[in-house]
Amino acid sequence: MLTDFYATKTGMTQAWTADGKRLAVTRLKTPDNVVSAVLSPNILEVGYGQKKEKNVTKPLSTRFKKSGFSFMPAKLGGARWTTQEGEEQPKAGTTITAASVLSVGDVVEIRGITKGRGFAGAVKRYGFHGGPKTHGQSDRTRAVGSIGAGTSPGRVWRGKRMPGHYGVETKTIGGLVILHIDEVAKEIWVSGPVPGHLNSFVLVRKTGREQEIKLNNKASGITVPKVEETKTEVITEVEEATAEVAPSEAIENSVTEAEVTEKPTA
Repeated sequence: MLTDFYATKTGMTQAWTADGKRLAVTRLKTPDNVVSAVLSPNILEVGYGQKKEKNVTKPLSTRFKKSGFSFMPAKLGGARWTTQEGEEQPKAGTTITAASVLSVGDVVEIRGITKGRGFAGAVKRYGFHGGPKTHGQSDRTRAVGSIGAGTSPGRVWRGKRMPGHYGVETKTIGGLVILHIDEVAKEIWVSGPVPGHLNSFVLVRKTGREQEIKLNNKASGITVPKVEETKTEVITEVEEATAEVAPSEAIENSVTEAEVTEKPTA
């Protein structure tokens, strides 16, 4: 059983439960993942995204073609595989869909790379309060303040929280729930925010726990496809009987029925 699936963050929206509770929702595009190699009994190498063949190195493109790829994946990543009874480990070239890995109600954790914010100060980077706005500190409102002691140790400790590069870090958010799976549009809805900018790749990992959540489809804007009922022709017993009788016998039966139903004349 696979527990990992790679998706693309497309944006956020909101949804309502059947009890009327509003939920923040992150929409993830879930194009099919393809197994590119089997690294170990518990780890698979998975290709996801799409890239032009001219932008892929020749050794990789050759390996993808031998594995049965019809496209060039943008990235490669590892996916966990747990062998269960009656299941075989996927081979190279196997296509994996989101519905085969995830289901509504699964509690997942999502790993992504946070947005890059460039060089930021300590107030923005770490949430420092800053200095007072009065008592003559007109230009020290967002300053760090004291960064060390005096003669002892006489230096700034390593790891001191100061201005610097902010963002572009791998973060994992846990406790999120799969709210909706659209197999036609290849999209899933996840409760809560997900790290990363728009169109960034994220890893969705099942935790093995489930939570029952029922959405109000109408209020959430979810359209459920209607199943068309197939009309079946009902054949009565009389029609079946007459269909099995030979044509000559059917004519004799019709004549005898006419004689029986004929009223006697006075």
